[in-house]
Order: sequence, then structure tokens, then C-alpha cells
Amino acid sequence: MTRSSRTIIGVDIGRHTIKAAQLQACGGRYRIYSLLLLPRPQPENEIGAEDALAIKESLKRQGLSGNGIAIAAPERMLLRTTVEVPCKVTGAAAEQVIRMELSRLHNVAPDSFELAHWDLAAANNARPITQTLAVGCPHDAANALLDVFENAGFRVAALDVRGAAVARACRPLLLPPPQITAIVDLGWRSTSVLFVCGRSLVYERSVQGAPIGDLTAKFTDVFSLGPGSAYQIIGTIGPGTDEPAGQYDPESLDLIRKHMRTHFDKLLDELRVPLSYANHQFPGEGVKRLLLIGGGAGVPGLAPYCEARLGIEVKRGAPSDLVESPPELSVKAGNPALTCAMGLAQFEGV
Repeated sequence: MTRSSRTIIGVDIGRHTIKAAQLQACGGRYRIYSLLLLPRPQPENEIGAEDALAIKESLKRQGLSGNGIAIAAPERMLLRTTVEVPCKVTGAAAEQVIRMELSRLHNVAPDSFELAHWDLAAANNARPITQTLAVGCPHDAANALLDVFENAGFRVAALDVRGAAVARACRPLLLPPPQITAIVDLGWRSTSVLFVCGRSLVYERSVQGAPIGDLTAKFTDVFSLGPGSAYQIIGTIGPGTDEPAGQYDPESLDLIRKHMRTHFDKLLDELRVPLSYANHQFPGEGVKRLLLIGGGAGVPGLAPYCEARLGIEVKRGAPSDLVESPPELSVKAGNPALTCAMGLAQFEGV
């Protein structure tokens, strides 16, 4: 008989929603055990006690077990930079160089933050340096966030970088090296793109413009709708030509799709710059697949729309696209907003 165990609970708190996931590990494979998606008590605010209490109450109702959690650190909390380290400098000496450079760039004390760093894939040059992506989390900010959850009775097993959790969750759909997989996270207020070659990070950056919140605001204004109704339209009608569920008059349908195409064409224009950079700067076969995750990735027909315009394979990266899911969780597991939470639940070494 094979043994199975439940993972810690991955918790991803966005501007408007809270996402949580717990998996069942069996024989080296994961299966979704439970998923949670709920509105934040106070949208747009900093993470606080109200969020922790809302999660605690909802976990009991949804059947998630245990009090061990892994949290995605809010992006605005983190210190980031790319450091060039001489190849001859390794180990503790390299880490000291990276720490001092991050300290200098962000004007903070070298011992005031926790440091994580990893080498990027080698670029197409022969320079005797190693490019390293460094991420720092200030102790004061981290302790304040941890206190919020520990005061609510949680055991925080990890405070993770969102990009690392996303890449971890998407492993089943990552192409083998030297091909590069791009992962686009379509959030409410921001969009980011992460490039992965095998299991190595190649490049990561934020993309300006075209967050899903802007499209929601546009529909709220144009059609005089509440935000909830506007967001429901986005989740029902895509930019393509497929017939949506429900009754829509042709004139309204054409206008909705016109605004959606304008919005997503702007996003694709923004994506072409980092895609071109990754194709030319790094070795291998270039970007051959793009994965869409985040709340905006749930727009019907968005993947084929992007694929036709970018000329590369585009897939959705919802939890059900990545791991086995029980039938009763098919609706939640098909929501790509929960992908990061699933990656957090897979955090190792806890």
C-alpha cells in the first residue's frame, strides 16, 4: 500500500481575494485535496487580522486540515535586484557580495533582511560573471506579517516568493530545456511574466498596463454596472468569436468584445518586449510555450486568442491542468487564480 499525506496549506492573498489550497501527496504525485477562494474582508488594504480570521473560519467549513501554512510574501514588501557576481566568487563570499549590493541599492542595513538568491541561466556571452537574482524580505515587515497569522493560531511554515511558488506549481507543463516556458500572471492590479528553462529561472519582470482590474473598471464605466457584474461579464465572454453562455444582444456583444480585444492586444504588445529579450539574450531554442495563470487567465478563449497573435503555444495553467483533481472540485480546480496557492502548498523542507 502506498502512503499518502496532506501538505501544508498554501495561502495567497491578493488585493481583492484570498486563495488557499491543500494537496494530498501520494507516491511522489500530488492530488488536490481542498481549495478555497473567498473575498477579502477589507479589499485593497494591507494584510491584517481580519484576513487571518476569515481564513481560519473558512478553512474549517471547507475541510482543510491542520494549522501549518505557507504564505506568498506581498510583492511590495520585497527588495529585488539582479547582481553580477564574478564566477570565481562562490559560497559564503558570493552571498556576502549579493547582500551588500541589495543593501546598497535599497538603502537598508545589510543585516535587516532575509536573503534568497539563485543564479540565472547563462546568457549568450563569455563574460566571467554569474548573473544572480536576489530577493530580500525585511525582518520588520516579515515579523509583522507572521504575527498576524500566528496570533490567529496558525503555524507559518514558510514565507515564500510568489514567482517561486508559481514556477513550482507549473512544473508539469514546463517544457524540457533548452526550450523556455513563459508564465504570465494576470492579476487584478498587476501583470508579471516569469521565464523558466527546465527548472531554472531565466528572467522575471513586471509588465506595465492591462491588469484585469482596469478592464473591470472599463466595463463598470461603459455599461453602468457594479464591479461584480462587470467581472462576471469578463468571466463569461472572451475576446474570440465563440458564442458565450447566456443571452446577449449582438450589439452589446460586439461592444464587449471590442473593449476586450483592445485590452488584451495592449497586454500582448507589452509582452512582446520581454519575449524578444528572452529569445535573444539566453541560449537554447527560445520561448516555445506560454502559460496563463491568475484571475485574468479565466477569461474564456483567452489562450487561443493569445496563441494566434503571438505565434507560440499558449496554455492555461489552472490547478486542474497541473495535477489530478476530484470531480467535486472541478469548478474551483479550473480557476487559474488558485495556481499560486497550489504552488505554496508544495513548498518543500517544512
